[in-house]
Amino acid sequence: MLEKIKFDKFTAFEKLEVKFSPGINILVGENGTGKTHILKAAYAACDIATSKRGFAEKINNVFYPSEKQIGCLVKRSSVSSKGSL
Repeated sequence: MLEKIKFDKFTAFEKLEVKFSPGINILVGENGTGKTHILKAAYAACDIATSKRGFAEKINNVFYPSEKQIGCLVKRSSVSSKGSL
């Protein structure tokens, strides 16, 4: 069980420490604030406890875009299908 997770200059977070309570924890916030990033990092941390991968390899694979296409990481405007970095 994770008790806390701490980020320093990681994706959307300059500095963040989240302390988890026993049982169910709920993350609430506006879109684009990093909720999914917290979940992906927690998943990667838990998964390395049971796999033979290191944390750096696991976190890279978790954050890599689906089908390894960099286009999945660009922001798209609501009126255009073209992305921009």
